[in-house]
Amino acid sequence: MRKFLFLGLFSLLMLVACGQKEDAIYIISTNDMHASIDAFPELATLIHSYERRGEVLVVDSGDRVAGNAYVDDAEQDGMPIIELMNAVGYDIVTLGNHEFDKGYDALRTMVEGSEFVWTCANMQTLDEQYPLERYTTHEIIGIKLGFFGIVDTDQKGHPLGKDDVYKEFIFENDVDCAERVAEEIAPEHDFVVLLSHMGLRMDGRLTERNAKINWIAGGHSHDLLCESKNGIHLSQNNKNLRYVTVAKLSVDNGAISGVEYEQVNLSTIEEDRDIRELVDRIKLSDPKLNEVIATANEEFSHDGVANLTIDALMNYPYHDGFQPEVCFYHFGGVRLSSLAKGDVRLVDILNNDPFLSTIYLGEMTASDIRKFILDKYNSGTPEQPDKESHYVYFRSNIPYQIILGNEPAEYPDAIDIKFDLEEGHLYRVAMCNYIAESYIDKELVARQLWDSNTLVREAMLHYVENLESGLTPNNVSLQTEVKSE
Repeated sequence: MRKFLFLGLFSLLMLVACGQKEDAIYIISTNDMHASIDAFPELATLIHSYERRGEVLVVDSGDRVAGNAYVDDAEQDGMPIIELMNAVGYDIVTLGNHEFDKGYDALRTMVEGSEFVWTCANMQTLDEQYPLERYTTHEIIGIKLGFFGIVDTDQKGHPLGKDDVYKEFIFENDVDCAERVAEEIAPEHDFVVLLSHMGLRMDGRLTERNAKINWIAGGHSHDLLCESKNGIHLSQNNKNLRYVTVAKLSVDNGAISGVEYEQVNLSTIEEDRDIRELVDRIKLSDPKLNEVIATANEEFSHDGVANLTIDALMNYPYHDGFQPEVCFYHFGGVRLSSLAKGDVRLVDILNNDPFLSTIYLGEMTASDIRKFILDKYNSGTPEQPDKESHYVYFRSNIPYQIILGNEPAEYPDAIDIKFDLEEGHLYRVAMCNYIAESYIDKELVARQLWDSNTLVREAMLHYVENLESGLTPNNVSLQTEVKSE
């Protein structure tokens, strides 16, 4: 059973009241903040509280962007989050897959605008214009701390995402590179930290290899844990700056005498006034983002937002009068987990698709559709499924059932897809580019689908702005899983 240590505001205030610094180093770790700028005032207060107690380093394990139009649609891509990270005092970060979303130049802008170190041991640029540090050393009160970063590499040899954003980069295998770098730097350091954007499953592989790492401060899979495995501490803080992990290294006579870890719920922390003012200035810098464009008649759940996205793709006026009959969207791409009743602002709709996804159109048979749903559902293995498999990942306007086998009991594979589609008939389809480019056979895509170059957010804006009676949610998924008899 996982155990989590949550540090409340009362405890922090009591510690600050002592007024004396300890012989201790505090490392504060974040991951997958996804441009959650409204959590920075609480984070700033937390950092200040530890600075009064001892020496502090603040680190991040990737995916700082992609999730908030105030950051992702800024005049300089991603720079508002960099401005906030500079202000609260980050020291070391690594790359997440979403740092690459806007391409080479946007990433370089963020790196060059940072007042902290970027490290990623398994990435190089083809032109070496902004190579990141393989690792970095920080010596504090006689203790040598080694930090290095690793970003995920999937079956395509690069991080998760569209192929074309990685064309100017070279990557080494994530786990192999991490093990090799740890072996290299461990003899030179008293404490080694891997800032990992590989996901929990890959982090676990490093612990099984007994890699020479003291702490894997992880990200990418959005887990919430703080525990040790095979002598290596593992942590992840979910996403959107809901939690952070704090490592306390006690120092006695120039040596580490003990290490403790705490996972902190940031909702228990008071806001820093200065950082709140900075966040508010960022949110007001583009008034258009705050314009009200629609009204939600009721609150939308995550499923409701997924159905709203699908409705938008179904009803957009495509070129040459193309009218989809079947639409698919991946649940992981529905970035709004809810939508409140009342005013809907431009920023809300843009936040649902921060990736500038486009819409693919074309024709598919029932057999084509069944195959790609089954292939993705069953990807990985039943005991160790992929992050995005073995649950209802593809949402659609057509109801369908995923028929599951009986073995193994915990993660059964799907054996069939049941829907009310005529076999052999070609159906007009619409889907986001992520599905077409990642989950469907390339030959089928080349033969039967094409990129309309219509943005998902463009379709959503057209849809919500043209509903005279406001937005009424359908908060029920039309897709279900059923065990076979």
